[in-house]
Amino acid sequence: MTKQPYVRWLLRMAAASVLLAAVSGCEPKAPKPPEPMASGITGYNYTREGVQEYYVNGNRGSNLPPYGGGGALSCCVALPAEWAPGLTVDVDWTIGHYTQPWEKRKEMTLAEENKCCWSERTLRRAVPVERYGKEGGRLQVFFLPNDELQVWVYDAGPQNPGHPSHRGYPEEPEIKR
Repeated sequence: MTKQPYVRWLLRMAAASVLLAAVSGCEPKAPKPPEPMASGITGYNYTREGVQEYYVNGNRGSNLPPYGGGGALSCCVALPAEWAPGLTVDVDWTIGHYTQPWEKRKEMTLAEENKCCWSERTLRRAVPVERYGKEGGRLQVFFLPNDELQVWVYDAGPQNPGHPSHRGYPEEPEIKR
């Protein structure tokens, strides 16, 4: 008789253990974070100076003429699949221009021309990435006057009416005479 309550207690404990094990397996799992996306890099230059080279998070973009760009796509930079506030990329760039007109430089050797008439700066900046959608796109660096930058992620260039920057393609301003 004394064994019967003990056996019942053991059976209840075993049933409770099985029930607890089954219930613990039903816990909702945390959603897996989205995989980062690889985005090609392209640039647009809205300045009178040429962008000699630039890098986004250490990945090289192409050089850009004054008031141009968008033709070359370099590979790649990793971005979160979903934009979040505070997202930035590091941009390093060298920008420069000739200080004398071609007529003054045309008889010079390249070394003489660079010594006398070339000015360049190398800059680095953490740049906020503008909000982008889940569809992603190309990472676009906009080089603006006064060494300012903007970074967009969008599949079409700024000449596209749907581009969120609403800037249009870079154009050289008309010189007033």
